[in-house]
Amino acid sequence: MFKISRRLDYGLQLMVTLAENENEKAIATATLAERLQIPLPFLHQIGHSLMQAGLLKATPGPKGGLRLNRPAEEISIYDITVALEGTILMNPCLDCATPCVRQEECTAKYMWADLQDKIILYLTGMKLGMLLNSPSENPLFNRIIKEETRAG
Repeated sequence: MFKISRRLDYGLQLMVTLAENENEKAIATATLAERLQIPLPFLHQIGHSLMQAGLLKATPGPKGGLRLNRPAEEISIYDITVALEGTILMNPCLDCATPCVRQEECTAKYMWADLQDKIILYLTGMKLGMLLNSPSENPLFNRIIKEETRAG
């Protein structure tokens, strides 16, 4: 089953919350954990990974906390995904250092490679700032909602 991890889901919620912070002041991790209902130790792990990737900045002290390190319009969902989950890899054969013995006959490899490329392209094009808009203001979300309405 393809599944988005809780770590990535929480990390994205954290990044959206920080992007919504118009005054760009640091928000205490305890406040973020309570607001987002994320266990504080897990929030610290997620925040640490995002800081190592250069996406978040931490301010120490009693008035410290987390804030974005770059404008939301410059942070792609792909950046967040790679920071929290590592490289997107649909199938291990797409990253083999040694050739697979079935490589000559494998027909599925190209399908997985194509899907992987499309996912990376989509996530690279989707910016954190785009998630701040309501669906009615975002052409991409409007298209998805219309497709769901037609299918349902």
